[in-house]
Amino acid sequence: MTPARWWTVEHTADLAIEVEARSLGELFVTGGLAMVGVLLGKEDGIGEPDAGPENDWRDLTLEAPDREALFVDWLREILYIQLTEQVFFTTADFTELDDERLVARVAFQLPSKEVEVHRELKGVTYHDLEVVRRGEGWFARIVFDL
Repeated sequence: MTPARWWTVEHTADLAIEVEARSLGELFVTGGLAMVGVLLGKEDGIGEPDAGPENDWRDLTLEAPDREALFVDWLREILYIQLTEQVFFTTADFTELDDERLVARVAFQLPSKEVEVHRELKGVTYHDLEVVRRGEGWFARIVFDL
């Protein structure tokens, strides 16, 4: 299977992304990186997180009734931190991740002065949501409210 990757999808009045990854953890990380990419005006990318020493690491624990709700909660939490603290998600190390719970150390970075936000995201929705195993990997579709 190819490395994790993501791309935007045309969607009425909103913006959707689709993500492919080899593992559920990689899917969650790539989903977070895709959200950063969308903010920066990118249309697609490969999930290659940068966990340099300049990262600010935080502990995060989330519980949800199912995998899809957990993915939405994950992206909402990352978006909230990004918007309130003006930092960008860079990677995560999961110590626990299943269909209903995640425990992770999550890294954020201050953007460089050259970075411009091209698109504002108001929220993460459940519309057309999909988080499924496909063949040997994982696939997700998520829609953002612009």
